[in-house]
Amino acid sequence: LVTDEGDISIVWLDSRLKYQLQLEGKKTNGSALYLGKANYRKNETIFSNEQLANNTCVCCRISMDFNNKGELAILWRHIYGDNIREFALLTVSQEKNAQKTPYQISFDRWQINGCPHQGGAISINDNNRYHLVWFNQGEIGKGIFYAASNDQGKSLTKAISVGDNSAQAAHPHMNSNGSNIDIVWTQFTGTEHQLWHQRSTDNGKSFDKAKILSTASDGSDRPFIIKNGSKSYVSWLRPK
Repeated sequence: LVTDEGDISIVWLDSRLKYQLQLEGKKTNGSALYLGKANYRKNETIFSNEQLANNTCVCCRISMDFNNKGELAILWRHIYGDNIREFALLTVSQEKNAQKTPYQISFDRWQINGCPHQGGAISINDNNRYHLVWFNQGEIGKGIFYAASNDQGKSLTKAISVGDNSAQAAHPHMNSNGSNIDIVWTQFTGTEHQLWHQRSTDNGKSFDKAKILSTASDGSDRPFIIKNGSKSYVSWLRPK
């Protein structure tokens, strides 16, 4: 992500720590989350290289956004205990030496010894309300869920189910634009791939009825919402 002031933030999953721990004969799981920051306008041309968390899922897409204080918030799938793969959220404080405390966001108890290849999404509005969506297939929760937080993930609204899990609802993405919250995801009927959309106009308190935006018969990619001013656009690749 790049701010108007030229601050560049790059976040990625990295296995260097796992490799080092294995050489030392220590057990670890997954990979680690790293952050690199630079600002060419300020002549900061060498990126930092900071570890933020260990035991992260190795493939699930990372999502991030800036809050109204200019702090970077990162959502990723974390590995808890015996391969319980849930989502975690960390807001990187601008204060030096501040403690980095990730909050667990989902509690669906998805135990799986492998990467689901299902990332979540975060979008933060001007009032610093964090909007979050994720996908799990756990003992407690199955499918896509939405929740919000007014304290950077310390507490959450009750998770709301999104989409039809029996139709393989998956790969959610979202965007907040004022009081409007837009969520998109894919479903599959067995013969047709569908792009679905659902909107809230009251900051996530309630949602309109979901509707199909588009379909594809020969496969499709994961959808993403892109914001430009007051308008939002959906990027969705499908074969011709």
